[in-house]
Amino acid sequence: MSAEVLDGFTGYFHEAGFYASDAEFRALIMPFVEEGIAAGEPVVICYDERKSDLLRSWLDDPSTVTFIKGGSMYATPARAISAWQRLFERHVAAGARRVRLAGDVPHAGNGGRFEGWDRYESALNTVWDECPVDSLCLYDAATIPGPVRDVVERTHPRILTADNTHTTNSRYEGRTGKARVPVSADPLEATTPDVELVNPSAAEARHALERSGRGVVGDHTLGDLLFGISEAVTNARLHGVPPTIVRIWATGDRLVADIQDGGHGPADPLAGLVPRSSATFGTGLGLWVAHLLDIDAALIYTADGFSVRLRAGRDPAPVGR
Repeated sequence: MSAEVLDGFTGYFHEAGFYASDAEFRALIMPFVEEGIAAGEPVVICYDERKSDLLRSWLDDPSTVTFIKGGSMYATPARAISAWQRLFERHVAAGARRVRLAGDVPHAGNGGRFEGWDRYESALNTVWDECPVDSLCLYDAATIPGPVRDVVERTHPRILTADNTHTTNSRYEGRTGKARVPVSADPLEATTPDVELVNPSAAEARHALERSGRGVVGDHTLGDLLFGISEAVTNARLHGVPPTIVRIWATGDRLVADIQDGGHGPADPLAGLVPRSSATFGTGLGLWVAHLLDIDAALIYTADGFSVRLRAGRDPAPVGR
């Protein structure tokens, strides 16, 4: 955020930019970093090793910036929100007037998977609304998939261009959470499940998953999946539309569980991303905890209903849903 943009602004400043070369990346990121250093603001950077090394080479004193490895920060959207929040709250408690964050969320163009990060980019506008934070989300225009760019353009209130111009984004859709990329189907979901249960209790679903998953994934991971399926089945029975159907697939190195009901799922765009004491879909606490675990948890909204999909083990090649 430039000094003139900062004038009188106290809340969250969420901005995106697109670059097509290292020179354009430098033109976008360096003013953001240098203005923060000059203002005495903590600057935290979370890119892959190559981009971090570029930034270090451009800085007179790289020690004035905190570098975090991207993979560690961007494990899951819920964990990223929680980790970023703890980080800038520590800086504010230590006296920082504002904190600057810049990072690179996972998507197919940088070797990651974008599922869930669409909701993350939208959720930050609500979760950090009053926080003294500037975050700059830069995307490589050469590698970003078209649907991901569409989401980015719909979830950022402001756009930064390579000539260092800050503009209000006319495509920004507010805090609706409607800008999403469809969740890719898991290949196993096209096959006959090993287990299918109709209207099971949470305990019945846990027992079925434990029988199928013991030895497929490690005990710690299986424990995370058991927590997740218990929460998903409980929510579906309490707040969904019957029937609740649980399907489980197990291979030699992967475990997938779908918990489906005929309802529309939680309407709150923050469901699963942050704890929500006033959520209409239960307390929201269990769903949030499930998204903090070392498993892949996806909320899937379709014309036929709503599913929570839990996965662990070898990462599959995605297929279209």
